[in-house]
Amino acid sequence: MNNLSYLLETCPNHIKKDFLNISFDTFDKILIQNEDANFVYIIKKGKAKVYSLTSTGIKYLERIYSEYELFGELEVFINKPILNYVEALEPCEVIKIPKDCFLEWIKYDSNFSLYINIQLSHKLYTTSINSKANIVYPLKHRLIFFLWRFLDEHNLNAIHKDLLVEGIGSNIRSVNRIIKELVSDNIIDYNKGFIKVKDMNKLINIVFSYNYNDNTIELLNKN
Repeated sequence: MNNLSYLLETCPNHIKKDFLNISFDTFDKILIQNEDANFVYIIKKGKAKVYSLTSTGIKYLERIYSEYELFGELEVFINKPILNYVEALEPCEVIKIPKDCFLEWIKYDSNFSLYINIQLSHKLYTTSINSKANIVYPLKHRLIFFLWRFLDEHNLNAIHKDLLVEGIGSNIRSVNRIIKELVSDNIIDYNKGFIKVKDMNKLINIVFSYNYNDNTIELLNKN
């Protein structure tokens, strides 16, 4: 059983009586960058993407949340505006937890408090690793790494180009150039905006030829 699923099930009724069950359609914004942080969210069903939007209009994909993952806690803890957009990738069922209920749950349940601290530490650590990778490695390397990691993590065989552009925080022209190179090298197929890997073993060999250290590969693969 997912740890958060169990903690939610054992949350005292006097705390969770004010939890709200809400639904979002695909492309609905669950959180909006720079708005006030008044709630924490748990996804019960579906997937949502977390991304930031730069002043130049470039989207940068931070991560994707799946069932029984929690978000919004960072801003609630420090009483700061929402840092990133969270958008439904598919129809989602979400538990919306008022700020005061979330903080009371933290104080009441030491196991829940420990869980939140571990999750926050993991997010901050992997964000730091990603920042270093974005500085050190060329765009083509980052694109191939993201493609491999995303398809493997979500058990997919294709990804839309728009999500790939957001995943590496680049512009469409640069991504199109790299896609053409990978098609020419017979590594991927590209059709109507969707990218499908033709030879995953070849892609993996390219990834491990980048000389990422073991810690970087392990952490980025879990992000």
